[in-house]
Amino acid sequence: MPLLMCPNDNAAMQTLERNGVQFDMCPTCRGVWLDRGELEKLMAAATEDGRASAAPPQQ
Repeated sequence: MPLLMCPNDNAAMQTLERNGVQFDMCPTCRGVWLDRGELEKLMAAATEDGRASAAPPQQ
């Protein structure tokens, strides 16, 4: 039995990992549930990815 059930449709939640952060997603409704601090960690990782992929300034 899965650890968590989706509060929207009662489907079994899946645990996913992105940028070292584990979060739960419902495969049926595609809802995402984050624990405390996980959104901030994902946002920080996305910001760093954006900085790394940005073009260097023109001289």
